[in-house]
Amino acid sequence: MDPYCFVITSFNIKDNLVDLKAKFAKGNPGPAQQIDFDKIYADLIKPAILKAGLEPLIELEEKNFGSIHKTMYEKILLCEFCVADLTNMNPNAYYELGMRYAVRPHTTIPIIASSHLPMLPFDIGSNRTFIYQVNKNFKLSARKKDVEKLAAALVNAKQTRSTDSPLYDMINGISFQNSVAHEKTDVFRDKVRYDESLREELAYARTDPGPDEKNSKAFRIDAINRVVEKHRPLENIETAVLIDIMISYRNIDAFAEMLRFIEALPRYVSDTVMVQEQYAFVLNRVAGKKDPADEVMIGKAERVLQKLETDNKASSESYGIWGRIHKDRFDRSYKKGDAGEATFHLENALKYYQLGFESDPRDAYPGVNYVTCLELLGKKDQSLRLLPAVEYSVTAKMKRKTPDYWDYATLLELAVIENRFSDADKFFNRASPLGKEVFMLDTTKKNLILIMNYRIQRKEDVSDLQKLIVKFPESK
Repeated sequence: MDPYCFVITSFNIKDNLVDLKAKFAKGNPGPAQQIDFDKIYADLIKPAILKAGLEPLIELEEKNFGSIHKTMYEKILLCEFCVADLTNMNPNAYYELGMRYAVRPHTTIPIIASSHLPMLPFDIGSNRTFIYQVNKNFKLSARKKDVEKLAAALVNAKQTRSTDSPLYDMINGISFQNSVAHEKTDVFRDKVRYDESLREELAYARTDPGPDEKNSKAFRIDAINRVVEKHRPLENIETAVLIDIMISYRNIDAFAEMLRFIEALPRYVSDTVMVQEQYAFVLNRVAGKKDPADEVMIGKAERVLQKLETDNKASSESYGIWGRIHKDRFDRSYKKGDAGEATFHLENALKYYQLGFESDPRDAYPGVNYVTCLELLGKKDQSLRLLPAVEYSVTAKMKRKTPDYWDYATLLELAVIENRFSDADKFFNRASPLGKEVFMLDTTKKNLILIMNYRIQRKEDVSDLQKLIVKFPESK
């Protein structure tokens, strides 16, 4: 499917303000010339976008006191490309363009009619703006030529990704993407403000109904599904809510439902890096639960990550998920007793966890997995040299936000690798009350059992590690 290009424009037929101003200046307050913006869109903007290999996306004018729904702002910010028609000095168009420039350094093309060029504000500048030709009756006077030229400008934006935002250009690439990739999805619902009633509906839907409910997971899935059905269609739901629903499915291990939900999302949401990463994650999880594992679906997950890498959008989270794909393959090979195949997949997991940690050393998730893979492969010296960097990463994160289960579990695993079992016991005691879901402690226990088994193969002492493992509840 082609990328979306959102169109910022006026709608319907409007008075030509340039013509109106000229008539008032001459003392001739007659009827103003009319501009048919819908025709300009249909005859110029839409054909150019399609010719550039993009898909036009436009939202009808709202009648609610001139306001625009929040979902429209989200399309402006999230769509990969944008054309903004500034003809007639529509204040909404300028406001929306300003929003776009604030968060997108490139792939935004302002356009304006030739007769309105003198009205273009200095801050935007004609050097950044595509000028389409109109005659004295405000009809497109070079339609075919301008369609070609605007399409060429869009293709150039697609290929070069050069900075076109005055804000980014002026202050040398200001960016608001300073968060650690692995933390972004988890904190999204806390960082973005949206309808409080919807937030509460989802919070209740995620809540475990307790022992009286025979199947608490099915109960919670049904509750989240009801929220989704109540607020359809999805394109009218705020993006923050859509992300919260996706995370809600993930948090209760409702992976099949999470997969279906992501595949139904509007593309301006599903095409974001955050959602694409989660799409690869859930494809791998659903495929891995099949017996045998669905390698076709796992291959699809890898292609999602490969595209992010090819487009220079891969983050530490992307590589962490990629590492998890290979670690899951390792687990399956290890369980069936194929040592050679298991080692092959473990080395691939190591490769991607290494890429993840090196792309952002603040992200402890790929870091601890990188250290653990080195430990399992018997590369003890490399593991111990890397370990302090991962430990610093997780302790720094714990200063940025309230520590959670995974923080203490990471410190526990690092302590085990260094044979600091008194510290490992301390971190177990801190992690255990935070392990609200059974799979949390189970995941850590499985990692420790792997470390123990590989140490047994190398004839190392595992008595302290065995004492720690028995403190964990029975694995599921």
